[in-house]
Amino acid sequence: MKQKHSLNERYHSYLYNHLWLKFTVDYGTAFIASVLSAAIFAFGIVCFLNPTLTEGHTTLELVSGGSSGLAQVIASLLRVLGVKIEPGNTLFFSIAYLAVNAPLIVLAFKGVGVRFASFTLINVLFVFLFSNIFKGQFFQEIATLMNTEGGFLARALFAGMCTGLSSAIAYKFETSAGGFDIVSYYVSLRKSTTAGKYSVMINAVIITMFYLIYGFGGGTSSGFAGYSTWATAFACVFFSVVYLFTVMLVVDAINVRNKKVQIEVNTTNQELPRLLLARIPHGLTVVKAKGAYSGQDRLLLYLVVSSLEVKSALKLIKEVDPTSFVTVKSLIQVYGRFFSQKVR
Repeated sequence: MKQKHSLNERYHSYLYNHLWLKFTVDYGTAFIASVLSAAIFAFGIVCFLNPTLTEGHTTLELVSGGSSGLAQVIASLLRVLGVKIEPGNTLFFSIAYLAVNAPLIVLAFKGVGVRFASFTLINVLFVFLFSNIFKGQFFQEIATLMNTEGGFLARALFAGMCTGLSSAIAYKFETSAGGFDIVSYYVSLRKSTTAGKYSVMINAVIITMFYLIYGFGGGTSSGFAGYSTWATAFACVFFSVVYLFTVMLVVDAINVRNKKVQIEVNTTNQELPRLLLARIPHGLTVVKAKGAYSGQDRLLLYLVVSSLEVKSALKLIKEVDPTSFVTVKSLIQVYGRFFSQKVR
């Protein structure tokens, strides 16, 4: 009987037979993803984290962490030193953002991959562009409405969703949103674990620096004159923590590349281990067993794969032995020589 192929399989087969088309689709989708990622991140910055409000409204900026947070730290430090930089100054922010990203992108070219670094650079440049475009009346009204009706908590949640979604979209297409995402991505690949917690550790340092400068500098917002500077700074730390955890949850929910899964297969098919080794780029362990009820000789197969490989592994198992019993377990981290495809 002739085997039927799904539309997705026929699509990939066609691309592999037309390499230039495959190259165009791959790089075209990565470019679109980078632009979309930059737009979402810039929207979160100008509407939630460092908003420019309509006339008569004032607020305190929340620090984002990463390279954008470091750009905010630089701006805050310059204010303390007497340089007049208004909160919500997107031009200064975007210039500082580019400056902070420059050495990190060089690191990406040398330590991660040319394709990864190239699209990261595109992402950073579009953040610079969008953060200066998204400042019309429409965006000011969104920022004012969210600040007035939702307050700091709503701003922190929606900003975290924007930043997390931006990073996750970039990760999905094997690039990054720039900044310390490059560092966290690099470390997560080397340690075979999720990237979100590394971003949180880096961002915690940035946030602490920002609010220490804010506290010692006497604050930057006249809208909080009824409260002491240190009380305001201390309270804002909690909202920034909400932001960080939201970012981490969104990134780790969408970015499955670095998640590992253990598959355990109970089978009577003696050829299944060989076929799995031929199709999946990882080793497996075979344990001889005996069924308690039937007394039949069986094999227990143990293999660890990435989340992206689970579907193809289960499909192969089902085709070779439809009567097999399979369990799938999510893993927090793996140690040892686990093969990971190199980032381009």
